Amino acid sequence: MFRRLSVILLLGLVLAGCAPEPNHPPIPVVRIKPTQGEAPLFVRGSAQGSWDPDGEIHVVRWDFGDGVEKEGFEVIHRYDEEGDFLVRIVVVDNKGLATEVCVPVQVGISYPLDVLEWHVEEYYAGTRVYGRVKNIGDRRINLGRVAVRFYDEDWNFVEENSKILGDIYPGMEQIFEITSRLRPVSPGGAPHHTIYTEVIHANEGW
Repeated sequence: MFRRLSVILLLGLVLAGCAPEPNHPPIPVVRIKPTQGEAPLFVRGSAQGSWDPDGEIHVVRWDFGDGVEKEGFEVIHRYDEEGDFLVRIVVVDNKGLATEVCVPVQVGISYPLDVLEWHVEEYYAGTRVYGRVKNIGDRRINLGRVAVRFYDEDWNFVEENSKILGDIYPGMEQIFEITSRLRPVSPGGAPHHTIYTEVIHANEGW
């Protein structure tokens, strides 16, 4: 009886030593910037900080929610239509385990200084961009910056111009105008462009 028990115990130890170690899923570290802005909106995604406890990252897959999918640790995507999108990022390790992260992106909203409307037209010195912005937040905006980035016909960045606005209270609207020396990329058209806003809030009590 003692000999049989010893054999069973020894066999159990041998089998335990041959059992594969458990595989742990990867740990995603994902950044998307910006997550809000006017269309067309360029977003940059990074998963460079992702890691795997017992292996390495094999692939990172990005689904931008508008029918476009990409792979890579660093990606750039352009949203052409307004709407709410859910970016799904799947990080896969070298043993096939995957972890998914979702990040919402709002195209058409630039909080708290929102661009209500904007128009582009050619004029004698180049191109003019004009429109209206509104403080949709609940705090006074001390300084607001409306910026337009201009691109050539292949969407290569050329220049950025901006307009500074001041003292914008909650619910208040202001108009802006931004000019560029660039000419239309096609007859009757305009340079490719994107628009975004930045703000500096007044201190509480001002």
